Amino acid sequence: MRESIYFIIAIIYLAILIFTVIRILLDTRSTPKTLGYLLLVVVVPLLGIIIYYSFGINYRHLSSTSRGHQIQKAVDNSYQEFVKNETEQLSRDNAVRIDQHQKLVDFLENIDQGFLSENHFKLLVNGEQKFPEVLATLEKANDFIHMEYYDWENDNRGNQIKDILLEKVKQGVKVRVLYDDYASRKIKHNIVKELKNGGVEIYPKIKLRLRQFANRANHRDHRKVIIIDGIFGFVGGINISDRYDNTIDTGLYWRDTHMRISGPLVNSLQRHFIVSWNSSAAENLPMSHELFPQDKAFEKDGKPGLGQVVAGGPIYPMSNIMLSYFRIFTLARKKLYITNPYFIPNDSILDALKESAISGVDVRLMLPEKSDSAIVGAASKFYFEELLEAGVRIFLYTKGFVHAKTVVADGSLSVVGTANMDLRSFDLNFEIMGVIYGQEFASELEQVYMEDLKVCNEITLEEYKKNTGLMKKLAHSVARLISSFL
Repeated sequence: MRESIYFIIAIIYLAILIFTVIRILLDTRSTPKTLGYLLLVVVVPLLGIIIYYSFGINYRHLSSTSRGHQIQKAVDNSYQEFVKNETEQLSRDNAVRIDQHQKLVDFLENIDQGFLSENHFKLLVNGEQKFPEVLATLEKANDFIHMEYYDWENDNRGNQIKDILLEKVKQGVKVRVLYDDYASRKIKHNIVKELKNGGVEIYPKIKLRLRQFANRANHRDHRKVIIIDGIFGFVGGINISDRYDNTIDTGLYWRDTHMRISGPLVNSLQRHFIVSWNSSAAENLPMSHELFPQDKAFEKDGKPGLGQVVAGGPIYPMSNIMLSYFRIFTLARKKLYITNPYFIPNDSILDALKESAISGVDVRLMLPEKSDSAIVGAASKFYFEELLEAGVRIFLYTKGFVHAKTVVADGSLSVVGTANMDLRSFDLNFEIMGVIYGQEFASELEQVYMEDLKVCNEITLEEYKKNTGLMKKLAHSVARLISSFL
């Protein structure tokens, strides 16, 4: 009798194992993740299957993708009525500014309706520049404020933002806020409640529930966006937290980059916010001329430039962020300066960087010397040797922690956004970034890059080989495999 029970259990387990293997092969797009989960469920019986069904399988993907994609299509169809598609004419009139990036302009327009527009961009370095600018611009709001943020902390800056939003509601301004339920969990019982009680419409972008905690936590709203009256927009890497403001002593210098946009490009930020809002809030936000003002005057404060916005996330059919990075890297002719805190590239990004360097482009990659994640820091180093062999120059930031996500290429193209260069930002997170064409803004961003290089240590190939023995290489390789599950 007992043997029969064991036999039945073995048959059931084998059936579950076969079913799990098939599901991993069909549902997991990433090759490293596929191999990792296959190894896990085979080598670690039962536990591996439990881990996969807890963290690996995307229960949310079908419903989220289906609903989110439908919302996106509906918003995009209406969006056409509120924007003037002058991309082709602007491209013709500004051939010098766009230069070799015309293919990128066309690509972003096709992949994500990234329509080109003339704007002014104000570079904001660190929280000490961003927060005063944000507070001053929020004060100007007359009609509405829309915010979508990954991490909001219950600290000085977090409460300053809260207080001004409550004050604007009293003045009749409509305030709508989305936040990431995982990263901003510390404000759920104080700031969120205060904002709700004060008349702010506020919702989590991806609501966590215990029965779906592991999976839903795997998808995060990593965007940092503010839209004010359809006139001003903010986007970049800086969350709402004191640690980004170096005038506040938090024990670590935090280096990050944000920007303020004034111009029609704010409509693109608005479009993506509405998609997020309509998939999260109790009531849909209808497309209206109030949210997409056509004739309002934009401030010409900052550097002039043409711009596009590209967004990514699990509801999109393609990896918009990764493909945009890839296109930018392959179009570079002379210079390609990259700053990113979490560098775990896929093969496409790795090959694009190596191809550019081998072709004679001055490719420089700035990463933190000490990551806030030991696994990510070790995983990044796995790629150093082949990048250095191809001619990519790698600089490790030593002054503190560099969290900026920027690119400046050939003195004429710039990127400021929220996306890291890892599988999470490419496939799992909701991300967004601005692409700017123009020498004035690129020159300013490049100058900041050069200043940052002064507090970096450059890693040479000889130094890397000398200081990286077999055990370290093994640790980097293991970290790279583990990172596929993060």
